[in-house]
Amino acid sequence: MAEAEAKEELGLTSLKEKSDDCEAETSVLQQQQKSDNEDEELECAVCLQKCVHPVRLPCSHIFCFLCVKGVANQSKRCAMCRQEIPADFLDHPTLLSSIEAEKEEVLPGGYQWFYEGRNGWWRYDERTNTDLEEAYNKGESSITLLIAGFLYDIDFANLKQARKGYQGLCRRIKRDAVSSSAKGVAGLSDNMLRGKRSGRCKGRKRKLSKK
Repeated sequence: MAEAEAKEELGLTSLKEKSDDCEAETSVLQQQQKSDNEDEELECAVCLQKCVHPVRLPCSHIFCFLCVKGVANQSKRCAMCRQEIPADFLDHPTLLSSIEAEKEEVLPGGYQWFYEGRNGWWRYDERTNTDLEEAYNKGESSITLLIAGFLYDIDFANLKQARKGYQGLCRRIKRDAVSSSAKGVAGLSDNMLRGKRSGRCKGRKRKLSKK
Protein backbone atom coordinates (compact mmCIF):
# COMPACT_ATOMS: atom_id res chain seq x y z
CA MET A 1 0.00 0.00 0.00
CA ALA A 2 2.76 2.39 1.01
CA GLU A 3 4.69 1.44 -2.11
CA ALA A 4 1.66 2.23 -4.33
CA GLU A 5 1.19 5.58 -2.66
CA ALA A 6 4.88 6.37 -3.16
CA LYS A 7 4.65 5.53 -6.87
CA GLU A 8 1.52 7.65 -7.25
CA GLU A 9 3.21 10.57 -5.49
CA LEU A 10 6.29 10.17 -7.71
CA GLY A 11 4.09 10.16 -10.81
CA LEU A 12 2.30 13.35 -9.74
CA THR A 13 5.63 15.02 -9.06
CA SER A 14 6.88 14.04 -12.52
CA LEU A 15 3.74 15.40 -14.18
CA LYS A 16 4.06 18.66 -12.26
CA GLU A 17 7.69 19.02 -13.35
CA LYS A 18 6.74 18.45 -17.00
CA SER A 19 3.93 20.99 -16.68
CA ASP A 20 6.33 23.54 -15.17
CA ASP A 21 8.81 22.91 -18.00
CA CYS A 22 6.08 23.42 -20.63
CA GLU A 23 4.96 26.65 -18.98
CA ALA A 24 8.54 27.93 -18.85
CA GLU A 25 9.08 27.08 -22.52
CA THR A 26 5.82 28.78 -23.51
CA SER A 27 6.84 31.88 -21.55
CA VAL A 28 10.21 32.04 -23.35
CA LEU A 29 8.55 31.69 -26.76
CA GLN A 30 6.05 34.43 -25.91
CA GLN A 31 8.86 36.74 -24.83
CA GLN A 32 10.78 36.05 -28.03
CA GLN A 33 7.68 36.70 -30.12
CA LYS A 34 7.05 39.95 -28.23
CA SER A 35 10.66 40.99 -28.86
CA ASP A 36 10.35 40.23 -32.59
CA ASN A 37 7.12 42.24 -32.80
CA GLU A 38 8.74 45.18 -31.03
CA ASP A 39 11.63 45.10 -33.51
CA GLU A 40 9.19 45.17 -36.42
CA GLU A 41 7.24 48.11 -34.96
CA LEU A 42 10.14 50.33 -33.85
CA GLU A 43 9.53 53.98 -34.70
CA CYS A 44 12.38 56.39 -35.30
CA ALA A 45 12.16 59.60 -33.25
CA VAL A 46 13.94 61.56 -36.00
CA CYS A 47 11.85 60.76 -39.09
CA LEU A 48 8.78 59.60 -37.11
CA GLN A 49 8.44 56.53 -39.33
CA LYS A 50 9.11 52.83 -38.93
CA CYS A 51 12.83 52.26 -38.43
CA VAL A 52 14.76 51.14 -41.50
CA HIS A 53 17.85 49.22 -40.41
CA PRO A 54 17.39 50.21 -36.74
CA VAL A 55 20.51 50.89 -34.68
CA ARG A 56 20.96 51.43 -30.95
CA LEU A 57 23.25 54.21 -29.73
CA PRO A 58 25.39 53.72 -26.59
CA CYS A 59 22.79 55.80 -24.72
CA SER A 60 20.21 53.10 -25.69
CA HIS A 61 18.09 55.32 -27.99
CA ILE A 62 17.08 53.70 -31.28
CA PHE A 63 16.91 55.32 -34.74
CA CYS A 64 17.15 54.46 -38.43
CA PHE A 65 20.78 54.00 -39.46
CA LEU A 66 20.46 56.81 -42.02
CA CYS A 67 18.90 59.14 -39.44
CA VAL A 68 21.79 58.47 -37.05
CA LYS A 69 24.18 59.07 -39.95
CA GLY A 70 22.62 62.49 -40.56
CA VAL A 71 22.67 63.42 -36.87
CA ALA A 72 26.25 62.19 -36.44
CA ASN A 73 27.40 64.29 -39.39
CA GLN A 74 25.74 67.42 -38.00
CA SER A 75 25.43 67.71 -34.21
CA LYS A 76 27.31 64.48 -33.38
CA ARG A 77 24.90 63.98 -30.48
CA CYS A 78 21.86 61.78 -29.83
CA ALA A 79 18.70 63.55 -30.97
CA MET A 80 16.93 62.47 -27.77
CA CYS A 81 19.35 62.91 -24.86
CA ARG A 82 22.20 64.86 -26.51
CA GLN A 83 24.79 62.31 -25.45
CA GLU A 84 27.79 62.36 -27.76
CA ILE A 85 27.85 59.75 -30.54
CA PRO A 86 31.19 57.88 -30.71
CA ALA A 87 33.32 58.92 -33.68
CA ASP A 88 33.53 55.36 -35.00
CA PHE A 89 29.85 54.46 -34.49
CA LEU A 90 28.96 54.64 -38.20
CA ASP A 91 31.78 52.23 -39.00
CA HIS A 92 30.67 49.80 -36.30
CA PRO A 93 26.94 50.40 -35.70
CA THR A 94 24.93 48.32 -33.25
CA LEU A 95 22.27 46.86 -35.54
CA LEU A 96 19.16 45.80 -33.66
CA SER A 97 17.76 43.23 -36.04
CA SER A 98 18.07 41.79 -39.51
CA ILE A 99 14.36 42.07 -40.28
CA GLU A 100 14.77 44.92 -42.74
CA ALA A 101 17.83 43.35 -44.35
CA GLU A 102 15.97 40.10 -44.94
CA LYS A 103 12.82 41.79 -46.19
CA GLU A 104 14.49 44.38 -48.43
CA GLU A 105 11.85 45.16 -51.04
CA VAL A 106 12.48 44.18 -54.64
CA LEU A 107 10.75 46.52 -57.09
CA PRO A 108 8.50 45.13 -59.85
CA GLY A 109 10.63 43.81 -62.68
CA GLY A 110 13.55 43.17 -60.33
CA TYR A 111 14.99 46.70 -60.43
CA GLN A 112 16.84 48.64 -57.73
CA TRP A 113 18.14 52.20 -57.46
CA PHE A 114 21.85 52.72 -56.74
CA TYR A 115 24.11 55.66 -55.96
CA GLU A 116 27.84 55.92 -56.54
CA GLY A 117 30.10 56.18 -53.52
CA ARG A 118 33.85 56.64 -53.30
CA ASN A 119 34.59 52.94 -53.74
CA GLY A 120 31.71 51.66 -55.84
CA TRP A 121 27.93 51.49 -56.05
CA TRP A 122 25.54 51.29 -53.09
CA ARG A 123 21.84 50.39 -52.99
CA TYR A 124 19.43 52.98 -51.64
CA ASP A 125 17.48 51.95 -48.56
CA GLU A 126 14.02 50.48 -49.11
CA ARG A 127 12.08 53.64 -48.31
CA THR A 128 14.14 55.92 -50.57
CA ASN A 129 14.16 53.23 -53.23
CA THR A 130 10.35 53.14 -53.25
CA ASP A 131 10.09 56.96 -53.44
CA LEU A 132 12.49 57.06 -56.38
CA GLU A 133 10.68 54.32 -58.27
CA GLU A 134 7.26 55.92 -57.77
CA ALA A 135 8.46 59.29 -59.09
CA TYR A 136 10.31 57.64 -61.97
CA ASN A 137 7.28 55.63 -63.06
CA LYS A 138 5.11 58.78 -62.97
CA GLY A 139 7.45 60.34 -65.51
CA GLU A 140 8.69 63.08 -63.20
CA SER A 141 11.96 64.70 -64.19
CA SER A 142 13.18 65.13 -60.61
CA ILE A 143 12.30 64.70 -56.96
CA THR A 144 13.58 66.17 -53.69
CA LEU A 145 14.23 63.73 -50.85
CA LEU A 146 15.47 63.96 -47.28
CA ILE A 147 18.37 61.53 -46.96
CA ALA A 148 20.52 61.24 -43.84
CA GLY A 149 19.34 64.63 -42.60
CA PHE A 150 20.01 66.57 -45.81
CA LEU A 151 17.84 67.55 -48.78
CA TYR A 152 18.89 66.11 -52.11
CA ASP A 153 17.63 66.87 -55.62
CA ILE A 154 17.41 63.70 -57.69
CA ASP A 155 17.69 64.39 -61.44
CA PHE A 156 16.29 61.45 -63.40
CA ALA A 157 17.19 62.90 -66.82
CA ASN A 158 20.90 63.19 -66.01
CA LEU A 159 20.92 60.41 -63.41
CA LYS A 160 22.48 62.59 -60.72
CA GLN A 161 21.91 63.28 -57.04
CA ALA A 162 22.92 66.71 -55.74
CA ARG A 163 22.73 68.09 -52.23
CA LYS A 164 20.32 71.04 -52.22
CA GLY A 165 22.23 74.31 -52.14
CA TYR A 166 25.51 72.52 -52.84
CA GLN A 167 25.39 71.69 -56.54
CA GLY A 168 29.07 70.82 -56.47
CA LEU A 169 28.28 67.92 -54.13
CA CYS A 170 26.72 65.48 -56.58
CA ARG A 171 27.03 61.82 -57.44
CA ARG A 172 25.82 59.51 -60.13
CA ILE A 173 22.78 57.30 -59.67
CA LYS A 174 21.38 54.43 -61.69
CA ARG A 175 18.41 52.10 -61.96
CA ASP A 176 19.68 48.59 -62.54
CA ALA A 177 18.88 44.93 -61.94
CA VAL A 178 18.64 44.10 -58.24
CA SER A 179 21.35 41.48 -58.79
CA SER A 180 23.86 44.15 -59.88
CA SER A 181 27.04 44.33 -57.84
CA ALA A 182 26.93 46.71 -54.86
CA LYS A 183 28.89 47.26 -51.67
CA GLY A 184 25.81 47.34 -49.44
CA VAL A 185 22.71 49.35 -48.52
CA ALA A 186 22.80 53.05 -47.62
CA GLY A 187 26.23 52.89 -46.02
CA LEU A 188 25.76 49.48 -44.38
CA SER A 189 28.11 47.01 -46.02
CA ASP A 190 26.84 43.62 -47.14
CA ASN A 191 29.28 42.07 -44.67
CA MET A 192 27.51 43.85 -41.80
CA LEU A 193 24.09 42.76 -43.06
CA ARG A 194 25.20 39.18 -43.64
CA GLY A 195 26.62 39.13 -40.14
CA LYS A 196 23.23 40.18 -38.74
CA ARG A 197 21.38 37.54 -40.77
CA SER A 198 23.64 34.72 -39.57
CA GLY A 199 24.37 35.82 -36.02
CA ARG A 200 21.31 37.88 -35.13
CA CYS A 201 21.82 40.75 -32.74
CA LYS A 202 23.05 39.96 -29.25
CA GLY A 203 19.78 41.28 -27.91
CA ARG A 204 18.17 39.77 -30.58
CA LYS A 205 14.01 60.39 -46.55
CA ARG A 206 11.28 61.11 -46.77
CA LYS A 207 9.53 62.58 -49.74
CA LEU A 208 9.15 66.35 -49.32
CA SER A 209 8.40 67.75 -52.74
CA LYS A 210 8.26 66.96 -56.40
CA LYS A 211 9.14 69.06 -59.40
